Amino acid sequence: MPRPSQVHVSKALENISIAYMPQGLIAQEASPVVPVKHESDTYYVYSKDNLRVLSTIRGDGDVANRSIWNLSTSTYTLQEHALRDIVTDRMVANADSAVRPSVDTTEALTGQIKLRMELDLFTLINTEANWANETSLSSTQVWSANTTISNPITFVDSATTSIRRRSGMKANTIVMGDPTWKAVKEHTSVVDRIKYTSAESVGPELVAQLFNLEKVLVSGGVQNNVDEGFESLADFATDSALVTYVERSPGLRKPSAFYTFAQDGGSRPYKVKTYREEERNGDWIEVSTLYQHRIVSSDCAYNIVNTL
Repeated sequence: MPRPSQVHVSKALENISIAYMPQGLIAQEASPVVPVKHESDTYYVYSKDNLRVLSTIRGDGDVANRSIWNLSTSTYTLQEHALRDIVTDRMVANADSAVRPSVDTTEALTGQIKLRMELDLFTLINTEANWANETSLSSTQVWSANTTISNPITFVDSATTSIRRRSGMKANTIVMGDPTWKAVKEHTSVVDRIKYTSAESVGPELVAQLFNLEKVLVSGGVQNNVDEGFESLADFATDSALVTYVERSPGLRKPSAFYTFAQDGGSRPYKVKTYREEERNGDWIEVSTLYQHRIVSSDCAYNIVNTL
């Protein structure tokens, strides 16, 4: 009787394959996209004169007191981010049906640019000099300590109060990495507050309600920090939490901690083009985008560092 190996020739499965693509990225939620036409330009920044309480009483026959408001400007400068790879004719001809060289290449290039966008945002967040509003937790206050002294609710309340007093805006979002999120959702102060009001497990929606915020954004993204062919994955964000006001609908006279200025943002954030190179007998696929993450109002954010 023939052996199994003699009656079957191994070939690639057509209904399953394994690929590691970026997951859990939050850059565009934390920093809303503002579509722009030019690679650099100016935008107006209003002063806080509108928050002044002036003398409004007018005596009989007197003129009204004058109220003055002021403007300044700031700028953005986009940078182009692009990657390419070649899909050869031989690769296409020899590919099994489970492998789509052009589609797989396009998705891989786009995913790598998305990772760059995530890293760029967290580079801004993790640069302590960017934040006038910041607190660094001591060894007894770190949220991973899981004590009453390290209660995350207390620190988030202080952060939202600071944002309101410096900008007049009500904080609506907290941004953190998965390691900090794990410490928050397992913290006894959080669990004790929720267990009496909900039978659901502790998730971002419930914690957002507890913090009196709209959203808890947890970055689950990871990056491979070593050369091609090797693996060493690390989180983009680890031991910090940024409490912010995020404007969901960017427009005139609307502050926000961040905006992402992007050419063709929103409807066409990424450009994909292909071009032939006959010497290589293949088609180059190039993915590109132009953007800049910008802190447009640092008063709309409060950074809590050393959370673990």
